[in-house]
Amino acid sequence: MLNVTEASLCRLSRKLTRKKVAADMAFRFTHTSAGWSLGPDRARSADTVFTHDGRNVLFLDQAVSRAMTHLTLRVGKTATGPRLRLRRMTNEPN
Repeated sequence: MLNVTEASLCRLSRKLTRKKVAADMAFRFTHTSAGWSLGPDRARSADTVFTHDGRNVLFLDQAVSRAMTHLTLRVGKTATGPRLRLRRMTNEPN
């Protein structure tokens, strides 16, 4: 399953608030030929749900969850400010 940092959950929550997304909706990853994208959606049965401060912020269906097994959603710093980034997990020696 996708690993999601606490900073990412906080960022998703702020984005939902800023975009005035309805309280019963959260972001959902979809995959297109251009790559992964996030858009608002409603929960579906069997979704994996990520929450932050009591609000659902991210939904993953089973297929997406399997496809994102080795990825981490994190917040990266850019010249224009913080951005959500997907990164492949690496096996680092302990």
